[in-house]
Parts: sequence; structure tokens; C-alpha cells
Amino acid sequence: MPLYTIYPTKSDGVAATFEARSCPTDRLAKAEAMLLLEQHPSASHVVVWQGGRRVLTCARVKGPDPLLA
Repeated sequence: MPLYTIYPTKSDGVAATFEARSCPTDRLAKAEAMLLLEQHPSASHVVVWQGGRRVLTCARVKGPDPLLA
């Protein structure tokens, strides 16, 4: 299985940590990345690499503000 490196990244571009995950497809690596992003509330987005190939950059999705609903 390919090894993906996932970086939860702050808005200033700094990734204080990363995780390496084995996933059979890019699609499953994206799912893993989104779960990791949820575990890092200070991160604004996540970047996923497989070796030297950038697989994706995905921003945190914000839901509706419950105070405005």
C-alpha cells in the first residue's frame, strides 16, 4: 500500500506535526486527512503528499454559525 504523509497546517503555512498513513487509494488518504484535520483545531487546512507528489490541499469546512441560525 502507498504511504501518504499528512500535514495539518495552520493559516500561516506552518505544520507543527505530520502523520504517515498507508492507504490503498488517494480517496482513502483524503478521508484519513479529514479525520486528522478534525483532531487539530488550530489547523486551517491539511496537505497530503505521497512521496514527491502532492495529492491534495483541503481547507477546513466551516458549518453554519449556530448563533446565527
